[in-house]
Amino acid sequence: MADQSISKADLMISGKTNKNIDGKNVVAWIEGTDPQLKNEYVLLSAHYDHVGVGRPDAEGDSIYNGARDNAVGTVAVMNAARFFAKNPPKRSILLALWTAEEKGLLGSAYFAENPLIPLNQVIFNLNIDNGGYNDTSVITVIGLGRTTGDDQISKAVSEFGLKAIPDPAPEQGLYDRSDNVNFARKGIPAPTFSLGFQAFDDEIQKYYHKPGDHVENFDLDYAIKYWKSYILAAQLIANDSSKPVWVAGDKYEKAGKDLYGN
Repeated sequence: MADQSISKADLMISGKTNKNIDGKNVVAWIEGTDPQLKNEYVLLSAHYDHVGVGRPDAEGDSIYNGARDNAVGTVAVMNAARFFAKNPPKRSILLALWTAEEKGLLGSAYFAENPLIPLNQVIFNLNIDNGGYNDTSVITVIGLGRTTGDDQISKAVSEFGLKAIPDPAPEQGLYDRSDNVNFARKGIPAPTFSLGFQAFDDEIQKYYHKPGDHVENFDLDYAIKYWKSYILAAQLIANDSSKPVWVAGDKYEKAGKDLYGN
């Protein structure tokens, strides 16, 4: 018989202090132009928090700027707000910048449980979140292939000479690691725009959650195409008479039918 004796040990962990803080989501909306469709919303979202001040790198830099994750996403939603304020589409646009994504998707989770409008009026969530890029000829859409909004997204991306590709690194579980998943669980079709990458490789890891993620080493020409692609995708979906739905067999298809009643 194996030895069933139990050993005990005392552990002391230092260097981490947990405390409660108030986090703030930033939410706005732009009314649509169609008398009926304006009661439906396309949710554009990104998280604005990052790591903050952390462990210094070899150069002694301890400030985690987060240009890729997720300043570029935050700017995308702000640019969308500026554009749609002047060019409102048929459906209304709901804009959200989430807090505490890096702490467990907390800001978006709160909104999903305490929505300011009924969730069945939100017909699509086009989230935007990023780790980095290693291919500036593509935009990686986490969740491409899972909703009928794919055609609109691919069309928008191609307008700027880029190609939309699906998640090339499913082993990373990226779909379930960003704010979109809190809305997918409720049944809302919810892909995430990400900077173009073909693999979660060393080029990504060089900047992902690292102090070296500065705007100075970011390809801003690519960023402009990326932002415009995001805004056009949202515009096409917001103006389309049909609503995007989950593809048959997707694990969130039932939640979508329960939410929308179809």
